[in-house]
Amino acid sequence: MSVKEVVTLQVGHYSNFVGAHWWNIQESSFVYSQSQVAGPKEICHDVLYREGENRRREVTFTPRLVAFDLKGSLKTLKQEGVLYETGAEGEDIKWIGDVTMHKEVSEPRNPFLMSLEEIQEIEDEDQSTCKDITDDEKYDNTVNSRKKKIQQDHQLEKNEDPDIFAKKEHCTMEDHVTVWSDFLGTNFHPKSVHIVEEYKHKDELSSFDLFNSSDEVFANYESTCEWEDRIRYFTEECDNLQGFHVLLDTHDGFGGLGAGIVRYLEEEFPGKGIFTFGFTPADAPDDSAQVRATRIINSALAYENVSTHSSLFVPVSLASSLWRNLGKPVEFPYLNYKSIPYHTSAILASALDTLSLPYRLETGAIDLRDITHSFNTQGRKVATLNTSFPLGLYKDESLIDFFSQHGKRFPWQPVTPHVQNEKLPFIQSVVMRGVTDSLVASKTDPQKLPEYLTRLSTKEEVLRNYLEHMSCGNLFASTCLESALKTKTPYPQLFSDNVTSDGFVSPTSRPADKQVDSVPMITSLQCTPDAGIVIRQLYDAVSRMNIKKHHRHLSAGLEEDDYEEILANLEVLAANYNTDAEAL
Repeated sequence: MSVKEVVTLQVGHYSNFVGAHWWNIQESSFVYSQSQVAGPKEICHDVLYREGENRRREVTFTPRLVAFDLKGSLKTLKQEGVLYETGAEGEDIKWIGDVTMHKEVSEPRNPFLMSLEEIQEIEDEDQSTCKDITDDEKYDNTVNSRKKKIQQDHQLEKNEDPDIFAKKEHCTMEDHVTVWSDFLGTNFHPKSVHIVEEYKHKDELSSFDLFNSSDEVFANYESTCEWEDRIRYFTEECDNLQGFHVLLDTHDGFGGLGAGIVRYLEEEFPGKGIFTFGFTPADAPDDSAQVRATRIINSALAYENVSTHSSLFVPVSLASSLWRNLGKPVEFPYLNYKSIPYHTSAILASALDTLSLPYRLETGAIDLRDITHSFNTQGRKVATLNTSFPLGLYKDESLIDFFSQHGKRFPWQPVTPHVQNEKLPFIQSVVMRGVTDSLVASKTDPQKLPEYLTRLSTKEEVLRNYLEHMSCGNLFASTCLESALKTKTPYPQLFSDNVTSDGFVSPTSRPADKQVDSVPMITSLQCTPDAGIVIRQLYDAVSRMNIKKHHRHLSAGLEEDDYEEILANLEVLAANYNTDAEAL
């Protein structure tokens, strides 16, 4: 059966934080040899990754990705990557007059990136190791997997810890991460990174902070042709393209840029799924009334435009509320995280990786459009996302006991702001990973267990019966995998002390020299009345504002009539989530 490919677009600096973690998570779960896993391989990485070949005739395996960011945001990351020799540096200069060279001071590399360079040097010095790799290992002929093999061999020879960077004394990733490329462990294709040259990262004099700032970007014909060419490059090599992931920032100018890109996808690729996630960082600017108003107006424009042209749109943030003041960060029982992009984006990337598993399975995968099209009926094009991260299952606890003790409330926290999970979803897709059938059996007296959780022997049965009972006849789909989420460096160690190295909860503290290497978790993607509350509260907040007083938006190109039409559309979108009883 042929693979159904998905192309990913990341539009915005925070979205690239999420994306960087997501690609790291995926590469950490690559299977280099069947001996690495006890059972069959569960995840098909060909859905999001592509195989290629560089000029040295080395096979590469890179994300099918186009990432958008501002000038000066890459730091040490080369826009063209390192796997392919593009030859740009040797381009002839046609100018015959005097030439003055101005060379920027190169950014220093942090210890994590230096460790990756060390691995690359080891690979270059020991190419003979690669020749001994067998053909029957799925990705063993790729440059990325060779690096990992040589790294492991080198460490064994030196009797070193397998995690080069994590155990260095007095050194944490938080001290070194300022941009998303500081912890990116994945190699990109030369077509993957597109820089918006009109604006510079963190430029206070000309900031890219308005939705309509993107009009200037789209007016650049050459730049527009360039990013369109990048997208076509990845789509045209697909044999069975099922759609797109779009990760975009909604609180600044990238909301406008992302909306235009989503509109382009809808026009150029009819019938393909466009699964869009709108991100707002938990530490977004919130220090004045003007800044808050700008964020709210940008969000209203982005939410309306993006939801209109996407197959399904999911607002995501670890801020519990976004309108008026930013709300407190969402609390997870077994996490101790900071409201910094490096931490919050890791949690959101974990949820994104898990919720997307149903259409990335090695066997039995559904189509991305099975989710987006079944969720967006009756004009309900906005969904919500929830996760329990980590799952919260005790080491010696059974899955049956875990679900039975949660009573009438689902065991997860919302990562879509303003969601309370007090109403049943119309439809939901639930994914649970990192739990085996050996954890199903309960030692509790069956007479003390709910009837729907008795006489069950598999994790699939437990999850299905639990959701059937909780959903009260509403639609749901469930997926279970034994593969846990990998959380090794450069994933931040933000777990509580009572979380074991394999992600379960323990009554005792984890040894200080031990990391959490993997965790079980669960996600629930929902079409729910709460999504209507998200849009309604946004409409209420933005409708109180007199757009005539926000001159920067009008000067950037926002028309008053268009603004009023967008408000009306948001009101209609919110009303689509009213139940029959509420509509009467």
